Amino acid sequence: MNDVEDPGYQPQFQQYQQQPRQQALGTKFDPIPMKYAKLLPYFLERNLVQTRPPPPIQKKLPARWRPDLFCVFHQGAQGHDVERCFSLKIEVQKLIKDDLIPFEELRFEYAS
Repeated sequence: MNDVEDPGYQPQFQQYQQQPRQQALGTKFDPIPMKYAKLLPYFLERNLVQTRPPPPIQKKLPARWRPDLFCVFHQGAQGHDVERCFSLKIEVQKLIKDDLIPFEELRFEYAS
């Protein structure tokens, strides 16, 4: 099955692809109890994060680049979505470290 045809499909190797980059930057992300797409509106409403301009498109696209995905955090940039957005994950990790995310409240307010 091709993962482009089924947007709900998540390949088994996805985490492996992110591991080298995380290790290279010394970043480890705490697990969160909801999707980043559910958290982003909360962060934006409270000015905890700001969207970013799209990054320049590289001449050689990385293996993780997906033409069918667009990132709201990067103002609609093509190639990834907020669930795979390394920059957003870094910002969320900072907010977790600073204890600025009330996950218990958010579970009810931003439940699917």
